Amino acid sequence: MPASYVFVQKQAKHSWVKRLLFATLLVFPFIVFFLWMLYEKLLKPEMLIRILADSSFSPAFVLVLIALIVFDDVAKIFYRSGSLYIDDAGVRFKLPPKSRWAILGVFEKDIPWTELKDATYAEHFQLIQLRPKSGTGLLNIRFEDWQLQNTSDNLNSGNASPDLLTVFRELKVFEKYPTNSQLVEAGFDLTKHPATKKLLFGIAILIAYSFVDTMLQQEEYAFFNLRYFLPHIVFGVTFAVVLAGLMFKASKRKFMPRSNIIGLAILSGLVFGVASYVGGIRINQLVGGPLLEARYHRDASCLNLLPEDKNLPVVEYPYCARNY
Repeated sequence: MPASYVFVQKQAKHSWVKRLLFATLLVFPFIVFFLWMLYEKLLKPEMLIRILADSSFSPAFVLVLIALIVFDDVAKIFYRSGSLYIDDAGVRFKLPPKSRWAILGVFEKDIPWTELKDATYAEHFQLIQLRPKSGTGLLNIRFEDWQLQNTSDNLNSGNASPDLLTVFRELKVFEKYPTNSQLVEAGFDLTKHPATKKLLFGIAILIAYSFVDTMLQQEEYAFFNLRYFLPHIVFGVTFAVVLAGLMFKASKRKFMPRSNIIGLAILSGLVFGVASYVGGIRINQLVGGPLLEARYHRDASCLNLLPEDKNLPVVEYPYCARNY
């Protein structure tokens, strides 16, 4: 094997288009959320303008956001100008001697094999993560970012067969050092395990139903309190516990990370609790029998309806129900 390999950053094509698409995908959900609030009359246009025009709304947030974007661009330019050296001694990320970014040399990294704590090949993310014993200077190497460079006679050309993964395997790095279990669990593909695949499908159906039912409903909510939510909370917690037990059982047949089981159980419990709340209203309408009539009176502030029968709940005035 050659004494040393040098990898350089690949030149990104159409990077500005990718950044524009990324920014659009990042901002789009917020725009949809505000449009939905305006459509449901949960937020008035004049209220939104008043919030943005409020003197207490500090421009520091905008400045911080711009600074983060600029820092991200500078960091990407800095790392694109560096090279990755891999040999028998270790891994080094260095800048060229005459680089205009030499002043940022403090961000260079040098990880000798003797100081390495663990080395993980995350196939799902297509990267290699190196973590030193000191806990600082973590290095994530994405395959798609690097290519071989021929800088001397003992280096292969850019089209040579050994790539990053091959070099690390020839050095037997993955055999000498343990893997980071947290990264392995994070790269677990939920769509390939039979149990999690079915669970994700069920969660998607419940979310779709809750969303569609909420958008189509014509009723208004009269009041909220813990006693009203308690059955749905109990349903959600019970569902999460039972589901966690079933997934732990399924994990014995085919491995499933413990953290993924707990996370999916909590997520499923929340989704099931919300779906039971939304669906419970429909079930009550279908099998609850004829509606009951009761006499209510407005209170002095005209914000609540007080029942003559003290066993009935106070009806609050949500914004959309004020006309009633």
